[in-house]
Amino acid sequence: MSRQRTSRRLNIKQLAAFADTTAEFGETELTRPWAETIIAVAVAAVIAHFSEGSATVLAGAAAAILAAVGVDAVRRADARDLPRGSEIPLAGLMGLATAGAARLVPTGVGLIAAIVIGSLLLRAVVIWELRVRRIPGGATHRDRVGALAVSTFILFASSIGVAALVPGVISVPGTPSARPDAVGPLAILAVGIGSAIAAGLLAGRMASLRRERTSGIVRDALGAALINGLASIVFAALGAARLAGPAGLAVLFYARELWAATPEGERGDARLILEILLLVLATAVAVLWIGVSL
Repeated sequence: MSRQRTSRRLNIKQLAAFADTTAEFGETELTRPWAETIIAVAVAAVIAHFSEGSATVLAGAAAAILAAVGVDAVRRADARDLPRGSEIPLAGLMGLATAGAARLVPTGVGLIAAIVIGSLLLRAVVIWELRVRRIPGGATHRDRVGALAVSTFILFASSIGVAALVPGVISVPGTPSARPDAVGPLAILAVGIGSAIAAGLLAGRMASLRRERTSGIVRDALGAALINGLASIVFAALGAARLAGPAGLAVLFYARELWAATPEGERGDARLILEILLLVLATAVAVLWIGVSL
C-alpha cells in the first residue's frame, strides 16, 4: 500500500510540474499557456468521445472555444508584438477537428493517439500562422501557396469534426459514432452551418493574405461559406459518410480558392476553367461512387 501511495504522490507531482513549469515538446519549449491549452482541448475531446446526443455538439463547441481562448493566451505570452488575429479561428477549427476525431476512434489507444495527433497539429498550425504574420511586408507568393495547402487541410479536418460531432451523420463501427441516432433535417442543417462557418473563416484568411480590400474579404468568405455549406448539406443528405464528404468539401474549397487567387483579367482562361470543372466533376463522381461506404 505504501508503494502505491508513493507512486500516486509522484504522479501528482509530475502532473503539477507539467502544468506549472515549461517542458520539452518535440524540439521547442512547451510553455505553460500551451500546456494548459492542450490539456483543456484534450479534456473536451475525451468528453466528446463519451457523450451522447446533443452533448457531443456542446463538447465540440467547448473544444473549439477552449482552443481559441488558449491560443490567445499563448499569443500574449509568446508573441506580444502581434495583435489578436487569424491564429484564433484556426485554433478553434483544429480544436473542433480534434474533438470530432475523438468520436471516430475506439476507446483506448486510438483515443489517446487521436488527441495527441490533434494537439500536435493544433500547435503546428498556430506556430506556422504566427510565423507568417511576422513576415516583414506581408506574405509572399510562396507563403500564400503554403497557406492554401494548410487551409485546405484545416478545412478537411474541421469538416470531419463537424460531421462527427453531429449525432448520426457519421457512423464508424466499434466507435462512439456508431451509436444509433436519427439523422433528421436539423442534423443535416447543423452540418451545413458548421461547414459554412469553417469555409468562410478560411477563405477570409486567404483573401487577407492576398491583401484584398475589406469588401473582397467579405465577398470571398461569403462565397466559400455558401458553396461549402450547400455542398455539405447535399453530401449529408446523400449519406456521404466518413472521409468522402469532407474530402469533397476540401476539393471544392481548393478549386474556389484557385479561382479567387487568379487576377480578374485571367479568370476567363480556358485552362483554369477546365481545371476547376475537372476538380468539381471528379469530386462529384467520387462522392457519389464511394460516399456511402467511405
